[in-house]
Amino acid sequence: MDQYSHDLLDFLSQYVSSGKKRAMDKVLDFRTRYLTVVLEDIYQPQNASAVIRSCDCFGIQDLHVIENKHHYAVNPRVVHGASKWVDIFHYKESHRNSENCFEHLKNAGYRLVGTLPSPEAQSIYDLEIDEPLALVFGTEKYGISTVAKKYCDSFVTIPMYGFTESFNVSVSAALAINILSTKLFNSKQDWQLSGEDRLQLKLKWSKKVVARSEILEKEFLRSGKYFS
Repeated sequence: MDQYSHDLLDFLSQYVSSGKKRAMDKVLDFRTRYLTVVLEDIYQPQNASAVIRSCDCFGIQDLHVIENKHHYAVNPRVVHGASKWVDIFHYKESHRNSENCFEHLKNAGYRLVGTLPSPEAQSIYDLEIDEPLALVFGTEKYGISTVAKKYCDSFVTIPMYGFTESFNVSVSAALAINILSTKLFNSKQDWQLSGEDRLQLKLKWSKKVVARSEILEKEFLRSGKYFS
């Protein structure tokens, strides 16, 4: 375990209320990287922000954002601070943004599952969670791209029983994440964060809630309480 992070967390903890510490521990108990979410070229700030909020609410720590034609903008009135607690990875510096994201996730051991509004796709309720999953969402107008379809290992749909053909992407993501996170948390899979991941996240979150945390960290180093 990273001793510096451990010692710094102990130091900063004196500035964090006991209630906030309990809240962090409770959230970390249901945080996971076993399931992650990919947004491909989402262009509506309300939807982009709502997905961040859903990830936080349902325990998803990592969100991968592909920015090809559209910049990923966050609406603070929708996200309600959730972006502080979720790790967002951007892919926007290359003409191969989609490929870079999908290859990174595959190399990290994720099975890529594309979401489609098609009765021919597997029902999300029947999706197996016996390996880490990355759920891929596209735009409302065009869905996931041809590139995404090429990289996806399988496809799922959310069953619908009305006249409307599809949900908007924020609703679709919320439903899908809820269904799979509930299934995951009730499974025997090893989905929880490692001790090191918990430590690093708690330190990161503590820095966000403690005023002047950067200055305090410098004081911590100067104080001699930590010796490398």
